[in-house]
Amino acid sequence: MEKRSVRVNVAIIAAALLAAAGTAACSKPGADGLRESFAQQLASNRFIKDFQRTGDDLRFSGPGPDGADQAAWRVHMDTAVIDANTDPQHPYKGTVTSSWYANDQRVTPRGDDSNLPIELTSNGLAQECWAFWDKAAGRWSWE
Repeated sequence: MEKRSVRVNVAIIAAALLAAAGTAACSKPGADGLRESFAQQLASNRFIKDFQRTGDDLRFSGPGPDGADQAAWRVHMDTAVIDANTDPQHPYKGTVTSSWYANDQRVTPRGDDSNLPIELTSNGLAQECWAFWDKAAGRWSWE
């Protein structure tokens, strides 16, 4: 009889874990996950090298804002905010604001122009950018 109660307990625990996972998949994603996704999106840019993350600071080398071949970049993720979205396939919009520095000089946007090299914005990132939560894939989509 003892073996049967162990099997029943294991089945109950497994069912509870599956229910919790299903609930988590339907819940609002967290800001930490949005920050992580932003960092991964930046790291995946083919124009950067030597990517490193320390908390909210991202460092790498890449094209300079003044046309120079290389610059030492630091990006600080200032805020990560998640809002509801009306599209049922993309129920959340995540916005990340960040400060970008090239060779210790802040690069600020001017109007609609980020003033960042096109290579660095080629995968959907800039000083203020957003992603939509892809409900089916369970991840943020930046492009």
